[in-house]
Amino acid sequence: MIFHCILLECCNQIQTERTASSIYHLLRGRRSIQTVQDAHLFKLERYFGIYKNLLRNHFNHTMELLQFEGLLKRVNSSQMVYETTPATADWFTDIYKTPFPFESFAGLAYHEIMDPFFDRLLLLIQTLTNSKMDYFSFIPVIDNPVIETWVKVFYRKVKNHEEKYLKIIYQELRNILQYVSSDEAGLFIDRLTGYKNYGMSINQLSSKYNLSVDDVQLIIVNIIHRLLSVLHNEKNNYPFLAYIINDISNATLLSNSAFQTSHLLGQGYSIEKIASIRNLKINTIHDHLIEIAFYETDFPLYHYVTKEEHQDILNAIQKTNSSKLRDIKQQVNNDISYFQIRLILALHHKQI
Repeated sequence: MIFHCILLECCNQIQTERTASSIYHLLRGRRSIQTVQDAHLFKLERYFGIYKNLLRNHFNHTMELLQFEGLLKRVNSSQMVYETTPATADWFTDIYKTPFPFESFAGLAYHEIMDPFFDRLLLLIQTLTNSKMDYFSFIPVIDNPVIETWVKVFYRKVKNHEEKYLKIIYQELRNILQYVSSDEAGLFIDRLTGYKNYGMSINQLSSKYNLSVDDVQLIIVNIIHRLLSVLHNEKNNYPFLAYIINDISNATLLSNSAFQTSHLLGQGYSIEKIASIRNLKINTIHDHLIEIAFYETDFPLYHYVTKEEHQDILNAIQKTNSSKLRDIKQQVNNDISYFQIRLILALHHKQI
C-alpha cells in the first residue's frame, strides 16, 4: 500500500510531463542529471533512491495494476505515460485516514550514506553480540570488504568492552525508535542480527507483519532516514550512532564527474576547455553545470544567460505552465538554447 501511494503521488506530481520511466529511475536513485532535475522540478526529492533494488518488470506490473484499478489512466499507447484519475483523489482521502510514514523520507539527502550507515550498524551489532559470548565463527551478514574493514578497526578499539557499547547502542536506538510506531520499530529490530540469531529476511518480515515485500523495504528505508535525520539534528544526544556516520555524513551531493567539472570551473576554465581536458562532450559539461546549479548557493547564472534571456524563459515557463523543453523552446527567442532553458528551469524550481 505504501508503494502504491508513492507511485500515485509521483504520477500526480508529474502527470503527463514525463514517462513512467522517470519515476522508476527516481526510485532507484539513478545519478543522471535528468533524474536529479526531475526530482527537483516535481518536488519529489524525498523519494530519490528509496527503492534501489526495484526491478523494472515489477514496477511495470504495479503501474498496470494501478491502471486496472482505475487509479491511473494511460494517455499514450506507444509510451508509458500516465495521469491520475478522479478516483485517485478519493482513494488518497481514504488512505490518509491512517498514518503512512512519508514524512521521514529524505532520499536525495540520504541516498548515498544510507547503505553504509545501516550496513555498518548491522555488522557492528552482530560482531559485538557474538564477541561478547566469545563466539567468532559467525557468518557476517554484510559481505562488503569496505564495511568489514571499518567494523574491524572499530572493534579493535572497543574489544573487551562489548557489553558497555551494546548498552549504548541499545539505548540510543531505543530513544530514536520512539519516533516511529511500535510495529515499525519491531520490524526494524527483527531485521537486526545478534548472537546465533540472524535477522529476518525481507520475505520473512513481509509474512510476519502481513505487509507486501515492497512496503517492508520502504518502511526500513523510511526508518533509516528517520535515524539519519535525528542524528543530523541532535548528534550530541546520540554520540555513538553519530560516530558511525562521522566520516561519511559530509559526502558531496554532486556526482563524482560533476564535482570534477566544478573543480575545473573554480580554476577559471571555460566550458569548452573543460570538455577538452576531460575528453567529454560539451553537452555533458552542460549537464554538470545544471547539477551544480542545484546545490551551489551562489551559482553564477549570468555567466551563461543574459538577464533578458532569463526573463524570456521565465515568461515562457509561466505561459506554458509546463516543464517540457519543447513547449518552452517554442515560446522563446530562437537564439536561446535548450541548455539555457534547462538551467533556468533548475534554478526556478529550486526557488519555489
